[in-house]
Amino acid sequence: MNRGGWLDIRFRIHLLFWVVIGLSVVTGHFLEVITLFVIVLIHELGHVAMARELGWTVKEVQLLPFGGVATMEDSYATDPLDEIVVALAGPFLNMVMMAASYLFWFMGIWTEEWARFFLVSNLTIALFNLLPIWPLDGGRILLAVLCWFMSYRQATMISMTGSTLFAGIMVGMSSLELKYNLAVIGIYLLTLNIQAFLRFPYQFFRFLVEKYDRQLDGAAVQAIRVHPEETVLAVSHKLRRGCSHLFYVQGAGLLAEEQLLYALLFEQKHDAAVGKLL
Repeated sequence: MNRGGWLDIRFRIHLLFWVVIGLSVVTGHFLEVITLFVIVLIHELGHVAMARELGWTVKEVQLLPFGGVATMEDSYATDPLDEIVVALAGPFLNMVMMAASYLFWFMGIWTEEWARFFLVSNLTIALFNLLPIWPLDGGRILLAVLCWFMSYRQATMISMTGSTLFAGIMVGMSSLELKYNLAVIGIYLLTLNIQAFLRFPYQFFRFLVEKYDRQLDGAAVQAIRVHPEETVLAVSHKLRRGCSHLFYVQGAGLLAEEQLLYALLFEQKHDAAVGKLL
């Protein structure tokens, strides 16, 4: 893979990308293929720009043979609305490019055929990315919406289950209709979601660490009633994104989120009864 740095962001190009470019040259579709990758890159840079505006850390942007992905840190414990805004930034730029294609055709700069190709390509990329499959934009939006109504752990499990199901349906339908390109993408997304299931304990730990580190000032406070015999780990499963928590331990008193996280992350009191923290 090729690597480069720009504004502290690493750019990577998958080796199979060059295979696709080579095939496009052989088949005489180089201009169309390279245009699609430019559209994808601009789409991902929309995510990057919005994420940096919100103070997120962007690790890298990777171009894949059939798309791209921007990898970001500091996004697990943030406000769900921020996640939605970042996710929509990519499709928004696709809409801007669609408007530009019409403008260039109207001004006579582009032919009608090329303007239509550019417009349809942007529309296709935007709609595909809005499918409710993680890590596509639609999957991230679905997870953020679920996080408004339930704990992060529960929302993530539901989101990953739905994403895996949708990816499996994509593979099945595209295989039946002999759409092999779509089937390959579906298999890739299915693989990512299976890996996400396996990595979830690590992801949940990252979520807890970020919540402890961030401790957002002025954030909404969510009151949660818990039984004193519940374990520290079990109570941590009730934590939500974008807010702080105050636990009412029945018959024992109030427990702040910071106290719970400190006991879990630094004192290793996973199986301790939460009532004993008071």
